[in-house]
Parts: sequence; structure tokens; C-alpha cells
Amino acid sequence: MTDEMPFTGEPVDSHEAIMRATFYALQEHGYAGLSIQRIADEADLSKSTFYHHFDGKDDLLLSFLEFILEEFDRVFQLERTGDPEADLKTFFGIVLGAYDFCEEIPAEEEFLEAYVELRAQAVRNPEYRAKFTETDRRFADRIAALVEEGVEKGVFADVDPDRTAQFLMSALDGITLRNATRNDDAMPAMRDAIDDYIRNRLLAENAE
Repeated sequence: MTDEMPFTGEPVDSHEAIMRATFYALQEHGYAGLSIQRIADEADLSKSTFYHHFDGKDDLLLSFLEFILEEFDRVFQLERTGDPEADLKTFFGIVLGAYDFCEEIPAEEEFLEAYVELRAQAVRNPEYRAKFTETDRRFADRIAALVEEGVEKGVFADVDPDRTAQFLMSALDGITLRNATRNDDAMPAMRDAIDDYIRNRLLAENAE
């Protein structure tokens, strides 16, 4: 899918087809209702193809989480401009679904609901816990690098990049959980709050 947005165009191989099918089947059936058979039906592939690549549902879903992280990185690299403020906003915009890249990509509410369901498995499953620990660390590192770049260029105030990244990661977690477990749409207000934080607390020209 080079130079394309996630899950658009034709899959380049069976692995990508499986990841795409997992994406849609997870949103349709949720974690509890998900099965290899349902993913196979979505991908129009045989179950044997899945078991050639994965040991079972959880092994597949852990691979799916890694795939999503890699796709996020790829899309972000396509969209970044070198402007620290714009790039930080783009980072959060992609995570929070502010960019309607393609009609083929499901709404961010559906994706984040699926994400929360998978994250809930980390409460009792050590493999999920390890994966989300790694994922959080990698996201925090990306945010910290963007903040550090902004500080070095004089765009952002002289803040601690790591502490700022941890704060923003906590905000992301809260936004994701709230939006996935409420009847109303809290996402627009949360996006505005992130923008306000960047504008009023990070930008050197506005920071106290």
C-alpha cells in the first residue's frame, strides 16, 4: 500500500488481506464475537491460510496491532511537513480521526471502540499488556521527538519533551475511553482541547 492510505486499493498480499479483514470484522463483531472463521469469511480466504500465519485469534490480533502502528507511522510520514506545530497537530489529528483520508476507512468512532475492546484484554492477558506497553512507549517517543524538535527550533516553549509526551498520552487515553463509552460525541470538544493546549501551553509565543 505504498503511498496509499490504510485499507484502500487492493491488498498486495495475503497478510495485508488478513489485516484488512481483521480490521472490518473486529468492528462488526467486537472482540468477543470475533473468530478466525469470521475473519476468513471477510477476507474470502480459507481458515488454513490463517493458521499458516497465526496460532489463533489472539496471535492474529497482536499482529494486527503491530500492523496498525506501522500504518499509522507510514501515514504520518506522508503527511508531516517539518513544521513542529503542524506536525504535532497532524499526529493527534490522525489518531483522533480528524482527517477524512478516504471514504473506505471506517469512522474513527468505530475504530476507537475496537481499540478500547482490544486494550481491555490487557487487564488479564500478559501478551496484550506487553504489546500495549510497547505501543504506548513508541507513541510517547514519537510525541516527545516532535516536542523536542519544536523546542530546538524555538517554536515551542522550553518544556520537558518526555513529561509533555506523557501528559499528552494520558489525554489521548482519556479521550479514547470517553468517546468509546459514551452515547454522545465527545470527540470534537476533545480535539479542540488538544489544539488549545498546543496553542496556549506549548507555543513559545503564547506560553507563560
